[in-house]
This record gives sequence, C-alpha cells and structure tokens, in this order.
Amino acid sequence: MSPWILVIDDDPWTREALVAILRRAGYQVTTAAGFDPELAGAADSPSYQVAVVDFHLPSLNGLEVARRLKELQPECRVVMISSEPPDLADLAGQDQIVDRFLAKPFSKDAILEVIAQLCPITAA
Repeated sequence: MSPWILVIDDDPWTREALVAILRRAGYQVTTAAGFDPELAGAADSPSYQVAVVDFHLPSLNGLEVARRLKELQPECRVVMISSEPPDLADLAGQDQIVDRFLAKPFSKDAILEVIAQLCPITAA
C-alpha cells in the first residue's frame, strides 16, 4: 500500500498542484485548507507518513498545526513550506516538530526528493 501524505495549505492552486505531483508519484493524498483534528484524529483517518504544511495559514500558523498533528500522529513527518521563510526565532527548538523546510516556489523534483527521503515507497 502506498504511503499517505497530508497536504495543508490555504491556497487551492498549491494544494491541487501538490496533489497532482504526489499522486502521479504513487502516493495517496488527503488535503485541507487548514487544520482539522478530524483529519488525523478520527478512528477511520489514515496514518499519514508525511504532512506538507504551509507556514502561513489563516487561523493557526504552520508550526502550531504541525505541533497538533504530531500530538495526534507522532510518527508523521512534517515538511513546512512557505513563500516567506519564518523567523529563525520561530523555528528555534522546533526540530522535533518540523523535519524539513522548503521555500516556495519549489520544483516538482524538490518536493518529491524530500518526500522520498521521509517516506520511501516500498515495492509491494
């Protein structure tokens, strides 16, 4: 079974592009415009191997979303994406929460490389 990826970004174009890229690469993808505990905490929700989270979200910033996601699914790896890098002070001590940071715009190859490093697809 191919790994599940969760994409959280308030920009619909970014979400759609990431879904297309990741599905073509063989991943299963769920998306959301913001954090919803039901995405990761419901009994029937998939176990996400990686979450791609935008840093600038309307209600909670990406670090808070990542922190809450890790509480629900501790094994989930987090890739933070943003067009404006967060202040280093915001990232201090977050190495247990955020596994990688990618600055927007990033290439298809860049996101696939990071995802593959965090959750390689294994042949069934």
